Amino acid sequence: MRFIGTHFQTVDPKGRVSLPAKFKRLLVPDDQGTMVLTMGREPCLLLYPLSEWTQLAEALDALPRNQAKREAIRSISDFTTELELDSHGRLTIPREFLQEIGIERDVAIVGSLRYIEVWPRATYEQGTEERRATSTEILDQLF
Repeated sequence: MRFIGTHFQTVDPKGRVSLPAKFKRLLVPDDQGTMVLTMGREPCLLLYPLSEWTQLAEALDALPRNQAKREAIRSISDFTTELELDSHGRLTIPREFLQEIGIERDVAIVGSLRYIEVWPRATYEQGTEERRATSTEILDQLF
């Protein structure tokens, strides 16, 4: 599964946002319409299909037991929840997640291969030039 492309959506007053149809088609039956929402390292939210999140959790669980691992798990747990797609293909994002990164209405839903990023649209659009400059070296190697 590879999520690619950027889509612009609006969040309704109940915190619901539609998952783009091309992203919905990539969900496997094992995911059962369940996605895991967590905070990104940048000012965005991350949406993982349940099967991808399970792999990430297993990798974290395989790390040596120590204080740093316990704190990492707690840090992740502070802002992580499971979401279910409703019959209209929408996810209801809890208000505290939206507030934490400053989403009021307009969002950019960005495919990031194995997961999806949800950005405040204005923040995402402001970063276009910086993304191009930062990614030049890697893109030159690929293309």
